[in-house]
Amino acid sequence: MISLEASYRHCQEVVASHYENFPVASLLMPARTRPAIAALYAFARAADDMADEVADCETSLSLLASWRTLLLEAQRGPVDHPVFRALSDVIARYELPVLWLDQLISAFERDRTVVRHERFEDLLFYSTLSANPVGRLLLWINGFRGEALFARSDAVCTALQLANFWQDISVDRLKGRIYVPLTEIALCGLSEETLFASSPDRDLIRRHQRLKDRLYAYTAGLFSTGVPLPRAVGGRIGIELALVLRGGVTILEKGRDPRRPIMERPVLTKGVWIRSLFRSPSEATLEGSLSGLSHPEEARELFLRGRAAYGKKAGDL
Repeated sequence: MISLEASYRHCQEVVASHYENFPVASLLMPARTRPAIAALYAFARAADDMADEVADCETSLSLLASWRTLLLEAQRGPVDHPVFRALSDVIARYELPVLWLDQLISAFERDRTVVRHERFEDLLFYSTLSANPVGRLLLWINGFRGEALFARSDAVCTALQLANFWQDISVDRLKGRIYVPLTEIALCGLSEETLFASSPDRDLIRRHQRLKDRLYAYTAGLFSTGVPLPRAVGGRIGIELALVLRGGVTILEKGRDPRRPIMERPVLTKGVWIRSLFRSPSEATLEGSLSGLSHPEEARELFLRGRAAYGKKAGDL
């Protein structure tokens, strides 16, 4: 059987070899938890590749089913596998809720079978599988268990998921997927065809901008619920979460920039990232940004809908 040390080393190498928008097992995290976070990342990274890099749907789903089988085996004890030997140790050491890991697999399976989403609420459900478990696992490993904290983490993770969807419309199109809610596309006078259209036509540009603004407003509402989280947990993990939050808000803002065609992925230069580190988004600044959108009143309504998604559980409503 592969040694525990070799398994953890493999997971650390996976982290080192993949670029991510946000910190993964960074030096800001307590040294004692970095190996565990690396094991979780290696688990999710491999499953993500099974969903995205395997052309045949049936083969992809079969691989993910096998990954779930290994997860269940790891819950019972050590598994002779470069990822699951370490993951089994993490599950036992931290008494980790395996359901959250299984939900990640379910999200990747869903990516292969559900390629359109009607409403924002459908994306909220998707995020409970794909994004929210990541934040909860991070908190859990660092000793945080409160339901209000989980709700604020869910809000940040869902917002990050959506912000990435809005910037990756062209990328997801190549995979046959549209994550922008179909009701939002229709409300802005667009169709799937005109969503992807590139034209100097002013009316089309105006409709695209209205859609970008609506997506921004709803997601900003989610971010605003998560703003108190870094201060609530404090310490090094609080700093890490603050950086994640600032980076996510920066991506969201770049995504709605009127100068960016909707099918053009935002370019986040090193300078943009550095400047984002010195900004601390607040609930007030996020809500105040709505005044600069094309339809401020409808933007405010969407902002409040975003806040309401997790606000009650977080104690805000």
